[in-house]
Amino acid sequence: MKRKSVSFNITKKIMFVIFLLYAITLVLPFIFMIINSLKGNAEFFAGNIWRFPENVTFSNYVNAFLNFPTTGRLAGRTVEFNMFSMMLVSLGITLATTFVNTLAASCLAYVLARYEFKGRNLIYSVIILAMVVPVIGNLPSKYKLMSSLHLIDNPVGLILLYASGLGMPFFILYGFFKNISPGYIEAAFVDGATDAKAFFRIMLPIAKPTLTSVSIIYAIGIWNDYTTASIFMKNIPTLAVGLRKMLVELQHRAAFPESFAAMTIALMPILVIFICFQKTIMQNTVAGGLKG
Repeated sequence: MKRKSVSFNITKKIMFVIFLLYAITLVLPFIFMIINSLKGNAEFFAGNIWRFPENVTFSNYVNAFLNFPTTGRLAGRTVEFNMFSMMLVSLGITLATTFVNTLAASCLAYVLARYEFKGRNLIYSVIILAMVVPVIGNLPSKYKLMSSLHLIDNPVGLILLYASGLGMPFFILYGFFKNISPGYIEAAFVDGATDAKAFFRIMLPIAKPTLTSVSIIYAIGIWNDYTTASIFMKNIPTLAVGLRKMLVELQHRAAFPESFAAMTIALMPILVIFICFQKTIMQNTVAGGLKG
């Protein structure tokens, strides 16, 4: 028993070192980006790139946020989008998609977890199969469908693509509803509640912490997504798409401090949200039932 305890402690220390090194590799690029975003161009090219700036300047953030527009098309006209307007596009799509996807995933997960009906296992298998198919593998069919529906360069089309109700949100919510006590629903039915009323009045409030965690994680993925937005809405750029265009232009001008400032601005909203809700996310992403 003592030998097992010693072996476990050694393993724990080794894992701690490994994860610590991994954490450092994640933090160092962020520190590098912050330091150099506060420098002028001359100081960036003249000095040590890891040294804190002698003359701190925030003009890079102002220039990146307001003064480096990227072009797009809106209602057939060429329009300039700066970082602020691209953030608004991303914010609108992220909020709408997260709401629709979380609601769809909740309904689907609840029905498959709590009701027995013919074809239930087939639906679950199809969901698994849909997740196995790589995103790149179904892009041609998606593009053809969206083009036929005239939803290219249309935020509604992008929202519909994102808001499938499948993926990680479905599985977390399925596990939650599968393990929750059936007594809540039975009590609601005794009081005369319908299936819909029991779901919206009883189950969703119980699942609120899990729904919050799922929504935040999903929203982060949508905010950062580049591939889908660049294909289906390239003329109305989201922040991820527009930022890529901005960085190409800034780096072409050798304006690296402003490039770092732009990346920092894009990262900050998600970083703040994650820091504020990290405890909720950690506690509820692995949901197996109710906590007392």
